[in-house]
Amino acid sequence: MDIVSLIVSQAGPSGGGTADALFQRIRDLILTGQIPAGFVFPKEPVFCEQLGVSRSTLREAYKALESMGFIQRVKRQGTIVNDYRDISRQAPLSTSLILSDLDELLEFRVMIEAELARLAAKRAKPENLEVMTESLREMRACGSDIQALTNYDTMFHMEIAKASGNHLLINTMENARDAFNKGIYRAFQVDTRENVAEALMFHERILDAVTRKESEEAYALMRQHIRAVGCRMGAQQKERP
Repeated sequence: MDIVSLIVSQAGPSGGGTADALFQRIRDLILTGQIPAGFVFPKEPVFCEQLGVSRSTLREAYKALESMGFIQRVKRQGTIVNDYRDISRQAPLSTSLILSDLDELLEFRVMIEAELARLAAKRAKPENLEVMTESLREMRACGSDIQALTNYDTMFHMEIAKASGNHLLINTMENARDAFNKGIYRAFQVDTRENVAEALMFHERILDAVTRKESEEAYALMRQHIRAVGCRMGAQQKERP
């Protein structure tokens, strides 16, 4: 399948003819490497006809892609996909995290989330503790449903962030949510039962430290937790052919 046909095939049953839908389709194909660096899109009239969209829709999608560093529009050459390094330099945090390798993502998580746990132990309110407790209860009830486990695991970590009271760090976690979700999902795919038990153990101990306002203990436990996640994900990578 050629690249234009691939873009068209991603439209779905509803057509996906809005500028935002087109932007997301092209962005995701670039991120996954299915549209390679250096690819030159067809001329606008031809591309619009192939996609079944208006010129204004295509131009709006291009504008969003260009603002995030995915493409560049070069006079007399056309609209060209940027290489990985250019995208990384210009992309927002959420995209940069998706582009990051495993080691970089884990280092980022250790740095951010350990400090969030420390702050949460100092600032958490009863309602924060209730949400964390609820996420633990739901994780225990999920069995081997990896998507549900991922959702409640993320809920726990996001509530730690909210309990910190630091809006800049909270926003950083919100921007990182997609990348973290994918990492958590992948981690639970390896020896699911054992890994869920380990995650629950760390969550329980972190919650206990936060409840007792033991900030340094919460900090240390979160570092251990993220590193354990890294070990699971690293093991999964080694098992892949």
